[in-house]
Amino acid sequence: MKKSIVATGVIAILAFGYIGTSMHTGNLIEENLDTDLAVFAQQVNSSQQMFNLQISHNNDEKGIFSTKTHLKVTLTQKNQIINDDDGSVIVLYDDDATIHHGPFPLAALANGSFSPQLAWLEFAITEKTNPTLWKLAGNKPYISGHAGLSYSDYLTVKLATESIKLTHSDFDLIEDDGVFELGKWNIVFEKQNNESDLTMQASLDKLNLVIDPNNVISFNGLNMSFKPEQNKTTVDYDINISSLKMKSIEYGSYTDIDFNDLTSKGNVNYKDYKISDQSEINRLTVSTNRSTSNAVNNIELNKFVLNQQMELNPKNHAVDGSLFTSVDSIIYGKQNLGNGSLDLNFKGFDKKDIFKGFYMDYLDDLEDFVEDMPFNTTLTLNKFNWHNDAGDININFVLDINDLNYILNSGDDTGKDTDERIDTFKLKVEAPFDVMAQFYAQFENPQNSEVTEQQVNSVKSNIMLSAEMFLGHVPIFVFNNGKTDGIFSDISVTKDSDEVQVNGETMSKKFFFNEFE
Repeated sequence: MKKSIVATGVIAILAFGYIGTSMHTGNLIEENLDTDLAVFAQQVNSSQQMFNLQISHNNDEKGIFSTKTHLKVTLTQKNQIINDDDGSVIVLYDDDATIHHGPFPLAALANGSFSPQLAWLEFAITEKTNPTLWKLAGNKPYISGHAGLSYSDYLTVKLATESIKLTHSDFDLIEDDGVFELGKWNIVFEKQNNESDLTMQASLDKLNLVIDPNNVISFNGLNMSFKPEQNKTTVDYDINISSLKMKSIEYGSYTDIDFNDLTSKGNVNYKDYKISDQSEINRLTVSTNRSTSNAVNNIELNKFVLNQQMELNPKNHAVDGSLFTSVDSIIYGKQNLGNGSLDLNFKGFDKKDIFKGFYMDYLDDLEDFVEDMPFNTTLTLNKFNWHNDAGDININFVLDINDLNYILNSGDDTGKDTDERIDTFKLKVEAPFDVMAQFYAQFENPQNSEVTEQQVNSVKSNIMLSAEMFLGHVPIFVFNNGKTDGIFSDISVTKDSDEVQVNGETMSKKFFFNEFE
């Protein structure tokens, strides 16, 4: 009897303790809800330049174990990227919601969260909020999810969507025989105390867009993550797509393009205009069928890499950057054409010509940074290489020229002083005829996996004849480097010398440039 009384007393004490803790948690939520929502929205808004997130609530009713409120979540454009008179306000949620008090809300425990929670919110878009999405999702919430805030200020928001399928009857912009099918999204936001710890992860299982039966785009397995750095203006990203397919049929011919395992990661600083990206495609296949021959042509690129960097130079507001691309192999039909790479750097390119394409119309302020001023432009091809069974083609050059933009954009006759504007020009070309002949012989015989000596020699004769015809009168090229036949060039021009080195010989700079007028 005494043990029973003691047990009942302990349970009662724990129950009253939990009720007291829950009531205290409710008071904390009431006191800090506005601040927490504002901080979260501010972090999301400061980490990107596309939209503004707004979160508001009203009609709060606080109870012992939960607080009822009306929650509204909207997105609006920041810079009017899409022209829309109504400001393109998107209502994500506008309905009642229940905030469960900690420390151990049953809703949180049901979702597998066993750590103490200050607050736990579950939500789902109702038919009242968006009747159209409710119907398209199969008469159930299109978006559902939960948000949890721990006592250590760790915030997590998880969203999930249902798959939907749209046809012309649902959306006028879709053609009569078109279909738009969007798979299931899963999105997670996480935030620690530090504002820079905000991260977003998202995945989409599939997307199918049938413009018409002859034009189809689809992809599977999209995974993305975004994380702002401490400076709040740089966002790190990582994007992966398992497969992407495009199909097009026009005038009796079809083209199929398949991408497998696409990855892209890097960072963007939208304040200082810096971009760094490393992309890779494990396999890219292009298949075409021409009705005239009824022959299928396949081109396959394996491990295609594209790395690029660009940034705005604060001294002259020109663009500096680099580009590296390579491919492990190109298979044309049954022929392995070889592998290659290109590595180049550039400095001093016109900001308007490059960044306009990346930042669109809302970066018009780039034109007003400073008055136009002359600056040096340097383009360096560190190395272009193509390798096949016959050997290698290698090309590199350096061009350092003063005020290139004036030369390109001026209507005046600037050719007369181009040589005075060049600080450095160096070019080296090594292109053996054997390597070029191997490539073109393989290209002309995709139905076979090998080429014969006769096929290579036939192509080689044509290449040698064309080289002599079109380049024989150009003094910067020679057709033998002392070891093998091909197209070769070795040039060095510097501003501080009146002489030019061309293939081991010296000529005057005046004579050299007169040859190109």
